[in-house]
Amino acid sequence: MNQTTRIWVNILFFFLTYLCVEVVIQGIYIIIADIPMEGELKLSESEFLITTVLSAIIASLVVYLFVKLNDTAQPLTVGLTASNKLRDFSIGTGLGAVTMLLGFGSLLLLGEIQIENISIDAIELVCSTIGFLAVAYSEELIFRGFLMRKLQLKYTATTALVVSSIIFAIVHLGNDNLSLMGVFDLFIAGLMLGAIFLYTNNLWMAIGLHFGWNFVQTHLGFNVSGLDSYSIVETQYMQENLINGGAFGFEGSILSTLAQVIILATLFVLYRERLTLNNRNITSAP
Repeated sequence: MNQTTRIWVNILFFFLTYLCVEVVIQGIYIIIADIPMEGELKLSESEFLITTVLSAIIASLVVYLFVKLNDTAQPLTVGLTASNKLRDFSIGTGLGAVTMLLGFGSLLLLGEIQIENISIDAIELVCSTIGFLAVAYSEELIFRGFLMRKLQLKYTATTALVVSSIIFAIVHLGNDNLSLMGVFDLFIAGLMLGAIFLYTNNLWMAIGLHFGWNFVQTHLGFNVSGLDSYSIVETQYMQENLINGGAFGFEGSILSTLAQVIILATLFVLYRERLTLNNRNITSAP
């Protein structure tokens, strides 16, 4: 078996292992919590918190196992042990939050949405914060920390970035209210988050951006990738379209795509000198 085949077999087994463990553990929790399975699965904020934290724990364990079992001569890192974790996480969170606030403000000015109500529930807000942090951590660890790094063992950084972004979008095809624009935007989001990881060699900035983007998005009244959850601000669409994103949320909006392309272009300008070094920056620390 050549190196290319071994890498893809390893990636396949990784996702199968993660999926199996996820189904078993989450299934046990659903049974214990007596969550109804008829029709559309609807979770409370506390149930959302528990399921996302479980996913984060499972992702950590499975990634750790496959990093230790890495079958190539080159060691693998997932970017969690990089320096300046708190600083980079804060920068990423701020960037995601500001981008969403600008998008929300633009839609208000354009008359695409209007604010219906504002309410704060402290307990639900805490559950939402931890839950979206767990989601950001899990997805970045899996798709950027493991998948993209694994692909870099064989392919160029650019190829690894594009392929991992395609897989990231495909995995979200089962989300509610999915639109063609939403799929494209998820692919661009994968490029944006992956580029941050490639250029900084630090997963925490990507985790922060993912968290800040989703957290502020949901609390400004948007669905997050089609998923509805507790929101501080309740908004109403004047008419669902490609400008406001409709039922899929801001991630189905052309404004979202534009914002992510701007971030990508800015990253390239700031970090382009590092691009040729990326394939040599895979170290042994997990």
